[in-house]
Formats: sequence, C-alpha cells, structure tokens
Amino acid sequence: MSENERNRQKQVPLLEVSGLKKYYPIEAGISKKQVGLVKAVDDVTLKIYKNEVLGVVGESGCGKTTLGRTILRVIEPTDGSIVFHFGDKTIDFTALNKKELRGMRRHIQMVFQNPYTSLNPRMTIFDIVAEPMRLAGEYTEAEISDRVRYLIDKVGLELKHLNRYPHAFSGGQRQRIGIARALALGPKFVVADEAVSALDVSIQAQILNLMVDLKEEYDLTYMFVAHNLSVVEHISDRVCVMYLGSVVELAETEELFYYPKHPYTEALLSAIPVADPTIKNERIVMPGEVGNAANLPSGCCFHPRCRYAQECCKKERPPLREVSPGHFAACHFADARRLEGIGELKVKKA
Repeated sequence: MSENERNRQKQVPLLEVSGLKKYYPIEAGISKKQVGLVKAVDDVTLKIYKNEVLGVVGESGCGKTTLGRTILRVIEPTDGSIVFHFGDKTIDFTALNKKELRGMRRHIQMVFQNPYTSLNPRMTIFDIVAEPMRLAGEYTEAEISDRVRYLIDKVGLELKHLNRYPHAFSGGQRQRIGIARALALGPKFVVADEAVSALDVSIQAQILNLMVDLKEEYDLTYMFVAHNLSVVEHISDRVCVMYLGSVVELAETEELFYYPKHPYTEALLSAIPVADPTIKNERIVMPGEVGNAANLPSGCCFHPRCRYAQECCKKERPPLREVSPGHFAACHFADARRLEGIGELKVKKA
C-alpha cells in the first residue's frame, strides 16, 4: 500500500457516491409505452477525497459524462445517493430541493467539453464570468468587477479583452474563460468534462498545467473525465475505468497503469502509442463493438469481448471488489493467482 493510499484511508471523503443509477426509458407507440431502459449509469459506487484528481476513462458511450452530470444533478439520478462532506457539514445531495440545490451550486462547478458552445455568444467575457456571482446575489458590482478581473488575470488572459465576445477568442482562450467562470464562486469540487479534448496538443498542455496550478492554489478537487489516457496519467491521482455505465476498475494512477486487473483496462492501455520506435507494445484488439446499454449482456457486461472469459463470466456479474489495498476491480479473475492457465494481466509501459 502506498503512502498516499494510507493517508487517503484516514480521511473523510469529500464526495461519496453509492449505488448511483441513471436510467432513460425507451418508449414506443402512440401511447408512449415504456418498452425498456437505457442504463447510462448503472450502480456506481465510489469516493473522491479532498484535493485529489480522479480521472474517469472509457470508450465513448460508457457513461463518463452522464456520471459527472448526475453527480452535480445537472441530470437527475434515477436511484442512489450522493453525499458531500464540506468541513463539519454532511449534505445528502440527492435530498435537496431546487432552492437548496441552488444554494449549493457555489461549491460544485463544471468545465464543459466544447469551449465553442459552452459560452453565450451574446455576452461579453466580463458578463460570462460575472454571471454566477450575479445569480448568487451576494456581491456588489464593485466586488464582482474586482473578482472578474482577478480571475481573468489568473487564467492567463488580458484585462483588455473583458469587453470582447467569445467569437474573438481561440479554443484554448475560451476554455480559460470557462475555467474562470467555474471558479467565480470559489467551488470545492469541479467536474472537468473532456476539458482539453477539443484543443490542440500544445494548448492541452497549457490548460492542464493551469488546472494543476489552480488545484494547488485553491485546494480544489477534480473529477477529470477524459478518453486520452496519456492526459489522465499526467493529471490524475487515481483513475476510474468505466464500461457500459459501470465502474470496472479503480486504483491509484501508477498502480493501474503498471498492473491493470481488468481485461478492459488492459486493452485500453495497450492502445497508448509509445514514442519510441524500438519498443513494440502488444496491441490487444477487442472483438465486436461496445455493448448496448439498453440490452446489457448477462453476467459480466464485458464477457462478449473478453479474451479471458469463462463460463461463470456469462452467468454471474462480478462485484467491484478490493483485490489489493486501494485497487478495486469487477472481474472474477482479477486475483493474480486465479489467472494461472487463463492469461496474465500485464501491460508493458515505456
């Protein structure tokens, strides 16, 4: 067990998610009769600790974005609990009404994926960053002006740009504006939903470094949703891997990248390009396509694509269990001793 994991176990988590579900009904006919459910988030349980970055990865459609938005109640959950611990206060987020929820928004914010659509094109940059403070109704215009100028400078933009509109900025600059807006009310928890995926590689590095600096300065906690594993490795303290709405593996970043315990994680890591022509990484090609969240396979949802699948995998859904200190995996054969004769879950890393 690493020193970070020992320290983490002594802490009270900032956020506890238990049994979280988000199902969308499938309706058919004139009567709109429900004929099925799309299980976008299916029984997710995890903890996020203060001042850490939890990376959330997986293929498109695995439920990463839906999980982040459901935790913030941008999307209402179908079932489960979301509990925040702010200092001495414990708040059941799922039990809050609209008025109470609005009062809690200052503590939780989101940086959206697309910087070109997340900013109102009819508002100036000053008004975009000032809007959360005006909605809170607790600040004078002088205080708002000072705060906006401070944040714009902090994210690396020039004050002379405050009266310009979003169309006058590049993608990286717009994402900086989105980050400034997210920080306007001094949040404790930020969901960054693919915050750098729409940006050039050089700009990605700048935004990631900015987010790391802001995390340290403001004592922030991030849920960093991404599909780029190299980016996740750079910024995350722990990594959560999702498949078809469920968490299939959760561990510290280094532990997960060196010793994956789930076949899906193993396959994802094998796809990371290595910047060295002398190193040949074995690419694991998963057969078939991502399953249908409206018609999940029986047993383990990954078994139709898994090269280690056994008969029990088709019948029994494996629980997310702790296979080593701080390392959780939802696989019947996650324990190394049980992999004998089936395969060895290892991935070479440059």
